[in-house]
This record gives sequence, structure tokens and C-alpha cells, in this order.
Amino acid sequence: MTRRNPEPRLLTQGQAAAYCGVCAEVFKKACPVPPVKVLDRIPRYDRHALDRWIDSLDNLRPVAPVDAGDDLRAMWNAGQHGARTGH
Repeated sequence: MTRRNPEPRLLTQGQAAAYCGVCAEVFKKACPVPPVKVLDRIPRYDRHALDRWIDSLDNLRPVAPVDAGDDLRAMWNAGQHGARTGH
């Protein structure tokens, strides 16, 4: 029987950015969730706090359909293009 390691609850900034599906630069600019300090000095992002923030973003989406070009422009302006290209 192989034992799997559980997913960590506390994430580094790079792990948190990847978890949110964006590059680290976009994560730093967009994420309002502050890191917790482990041992008063090691910053880590709580996966549950990130989930709550991501869930809150759903309330900000427009209900009416938007033009596909507008959607692409909004993604570009939000910096999500970096998550796809790795920049």
C-alpha cells in the first residue's frame, strides 16, 4: 500500500500563485490574502483563505453575457495572460 503525501495547507508564494492559476507577479498584485507567519518569520499562504478569496470573485462576475473580445481584453488587463504563457 502506497501512502500519498497530503496537499500542504500552507503554501509558499509560488505555490499559492500556481494554486490560483496565475503567475507570481500577478498573484502579488491581485491577491488581497496576507500570508501567515510560521514561527513569526516564514510567510505562507493559507489554502483555505485563498479558497474564500477565489469564491468571492464569483460574485464580481457579470451576469449578462459579455462580448468574447471584452472577455479576452479583461483577462489581458488583469494579467492572466502570464499564467498561460509562463511570463
